[in-house]
Amino acid sequence: MNRSELVFLGDSLTMRHNWSIFKAANMGIDGDTTAGVLSRMHLVAQAKSIVLMIGVNDILNRNHITKIQKNYAQILENISQDQNLYILSLLPVIDDKQTKKINQDIRTMNRWLQNEVKKYNFTYINLYPLFLDTQKQGIKKSFTTDGIHLTQKAYELWKKTLKNEIKLD
Repeated sequence: MNRSELVFLGDSLTMRHNWSIFKAANMGIDGDTTAGVLSRMHLVAQAKSIVLMIGVNDILNRNHITKIQKNYAQILENISQDQNLYILSLLPVIDDKQTKKINQDIRTMNRWLQNEVKKYNFTYINLYPLFLDTQKQGIKKSFTTDGIHLTQKAYELWKKTLKNEIKLD
């Protein structure tokens, strides 16, 4: 991998979008988890910058929050100090009776991530509030195709936000 590359690393939310505007490699994998990303860290060892969003599938699979945090901490430990890491908040899912705990766990993970990045020289980008519905409980219906995955409108907001946050050489 070329040292100057920007890599998008994550699950289906990352995989299902064309990030070519950033001249980036897309290493998103449908259904991926923190354990999956951890096992692939050697593939991004030479990347100059990494955009990372991972963890919602762990929550959907009912992995315990402490296990997700442990995996995430190991991911962060694998990032070289000369790499730029942009950690993205997890996005809300649709708000209904079955997803209350999921959205609660997402908020818990986002608070943890925001605090965890302070231990490193990494950048936290909080997309979460931008994607919330008017009740601030779940994702805006116009931003999702199925309660989790994103519409083009949602990706446009994500892309616009990243353009303002990511330093490209």
